[in-house]
Amino acid sequence: MVRYADDAVILCWPGKSGMVKGRLDKWLASKGLKLNETKTRLIDHRQQGFEFLGFSFRWSQSQGGKSYSHVEPSQKSRQKLRERLRSMLHRGTHWRQTKEMIAEVNQVVRGWSQYFHYANSTDAFTHVQRAVRRRVGNWLWRKHGRHRVIDREALHERYGLYRMPLTAQWKHPK
Repeated sequence: MVRYADDAVILCWPGKSGMVKGRLDKWLASKGLKLNETKTRLIDHRQQGFEFLGFSFRWSQSQGGKSYSHVEPSQKSRQKLRERLRSMLHRGTHWRQTKEMIAEVNQVVRGWSQYFHYANSTDAFTHVQRAVRRRVGNWLWRKHGRHRVIDREALHERYGLYRMPLTAQWKHPK
């Protein structure tokens, strides 16, 4: 297990973390492995959220009053995508063909959205989609001499910009 991945999250009931950590330490030792103590933290997920593999986890309450674990792309992950788009779509790339640039942007955005498309991603994806449209729209506007108004539907219909899925499609594995 740890030879292939060095990140893990173990959730347990309050008051049980010491026992679970002890059992995990013993199991890992039998495999000749040990936890990285500098990266290992014990937290109460219900009191404080945490980030893991680009996702932000926090305990939340639905409008109906039920508690649930809210999972969405972290702010850091969203910022990395915006920075990636900024590095692709700037004044120095106006010489490139629009079709070629949109295809490259689509590849990045599609990959990002497929990785982060999880149960509670709707709000995050809405904000990210707006940022993508704004960045691509500004790039096109500057490329074409600032005389063309480009609405968001034209970005998708005319230019073929990838439309991020805004509803969760995650299904429980069988």
